[in-house]
Amino acid sequence: MRIVHLVNHCEWGGNVHVPVDLACVQSSLGHAVVYASAGGRYESFLEQHGVRHERVPQNFRDPLLAIRSAGRLLALCRRFRPDVLHAHMMSGAIQGYLASRVLGLPLVTTVHNSFDRHSWLMRLGDQVVAVSRSEHDRLLAKGYRSSRLHVVLNGTIGAPRTRLKGSYDNLTLRRPCVTTVCGLEARKGVHDLIAAFHLCREAASEWHLYIAGYGPERGSLERQAAQCGLAERVHFLGYVDNPAAIFSNTDIFVLASHADPCALTISEARNAGCAVIGTSVGGTPEQLEQGRAGRLVEPGKPHDLARALIGLMTNPDALLLAKEAARRNLEFFQVDRVCSEYLEIYERALASRYHLASSRQRSASFPADYRKSAESKAHRCLELRNSSRIPK
Repeated sequence: MRIVHLVNHCEWGGNVHVPVDLACVQSSLGHAVVYASAGGRYESFLEQHGVRHERVPQNFRDPLLAIRSAGRLLALCRRFRPDVLHAHMMSGAIQGYLASRVLGLPLVTTVHNSFDRHSWLMRLGDQVVAVSRSEHDRLLAKGYRSSRLHVVLNGTIGAPRTRLKGSYDNLTLRRPCVTTVCGLEARKGVHDLIAAFHLCREAASEWHLYIAGYGPERGSLERQAAQCGLAERVHFLGYVDNPAAIFSNTDIFVLASHADPCALTISEARNAGCAVIGTSVGGTPEQLEQGRAGRLVEPGKPHDLARALIGLMTNPDALLLAKEAARRNLEFFQVDRVCSEYLEIYERALASRYHLASSRQRSASFPADYRKSAESKAHRCLELRNSSRIPK
């Protein structure tokens, strides 16, 4: 299969890490893959894993740039002849929609951030992916069509990206410790974590808190820690390019988010053997198996989070059991499963698109031999769907 991923950049963040992981694994399976973006730190990494990076900026704030980018994408599609376009961000969904309609290609979109006010644009996809069952239900409530909506729970275990050398590979944390790895923005609830850690200061005076990530809230979080008298026990690490070394040095990993569709750090922390505490939002309960693989607390309630922390900090047996629970049943979070589920959705998109277009004249923008090949592939996908390999 020939696949184009449309992403704003390849720099950092979960909605970049997912397509980077996906593109690399798809390439390793023999698919021809292009990652179209404005560029970033993962360009050479993608090329090393057989994924071609194409410069296609996706910024609709500049109309002239948007027109040029649309032209670049159309030229790329005519040259590369993809079977499917996969958009991971809102601007990519718009560009992908235009290209899919001009050239008759199927478009798949993944909604990584449903809380974004522009997320309704992701419904432009012929098939739409929610990254958790909770997100699926949220999108249905927003008016997404159930017949086009699928769930692919994020998973990163085994992804080549997680084995990259990072600037913190030789990091040694002061143990015992609690860590969080996230963007420093209000919705991530780091201020709740600092407040909870403050409540634990007497019961667990030897513990340290490490906060990895950057964002607009860093200054206020540093002031909060200082005002709580925790300046020597709360450590800000800044941006971390690969958190594997942090997870391997962590006793308890906490994600205190107020909204999080399906954070990649949960499965990565579990895989490293951390005890995990998360808030009951988005996909976190699914990632923690409804509390069997980690403790769940309500968001925005530092006292509840403090009780969960103290229960692990002051009880070595409970901490050991929590770490063991986190390591169980991780097979589902393998990146290979994620890739397989996306490939089935691509096939369904192909089948639906070309079945819909079978009674129409095919776009003259593609050569006749390609149109014939695409229709043959669509026919094969319809046969697969009829044989129940692709869910109806």
